[in-house]
Amino acid sequence: MVESTSAKPRSQKANKVRAILAGGLVLGIGAAFTLAAWTDNEWVFGQSGNGGGPGTKVYHMQQNTWSGTSSEAVWADEPTAPGGALTFSVNADDLVPGSTVYAPMQLRASDKSQSLVATLTGAARLDGTDSATNSAALYGALRYQLKKDVDKDLCNATNFSSNGTDLVPVGSTLNTRSDTPINLPAGATDAAAGTPVSLCFAMTLPSNASVDLQGLRTTPLWTFSSTIGQS
Repeated sequence: MVESTSAKPRSQKANKVRAILAGGLVLGIGAAFTLAAWTDNEWVFGQSGNGGGPGTKVYHMQQNTWSGTSSEAVWADEPTAPGGALTFSVNADDLVPGSTVYAPMQLRASDKSQSLVATLTGAARLDGTDSATNSAALYGALRYQLKKDVDKDLCNATNFSSNGTDLVPVGSTLNTRSDTPINLPAGATDAAAGTPVSLCFAMTLPSNASVDLQGLRTTPLWTFSSTIGQS
């Protein structure tokens, strides 16, 4: 009997067909997956309750030391020493034992600022000057008192004792600080500054002051601070 010579070619053809079909199935699955990969995105951003993004408020304090002409308020920022110059009453540079001089000033929250709570956090003698113009002995001998809610016109010998509230009690050394809060309200609108709080310094050379203090000068420094947030 003669063997068939067509069996092997048919088997090879069948294998090729099956391979092509299998390849077609693989390509078909990949094509189907690509067509099904539709994308839909949702984006979000940070927003606060009033429609804006995360942000901060303004907390800003200003001072007035009545250094303007015609007794007008001059509001300024003095964030570094020595700061604004207090205007003490006449003869502040001609003290004699038992005499007291007075200096008014004001603090306020600036326009656009939120309300603030300030305190007298610093009291020291100005550094960097010679003993004649900034005597440590005279600084140590002087005493002072500080009150709030004493208007400029009441910051004098006649009215000081019967007005206002103590921030620093009478007879305190010049390096005495105060933890008593000074509440500075915000303005009625963003364009308006807050209502000023009036302060009055009373500085005294005690009646028992040494004769060695004659002809000296000194420069005390005070710092008012308002802190928001954690330090």
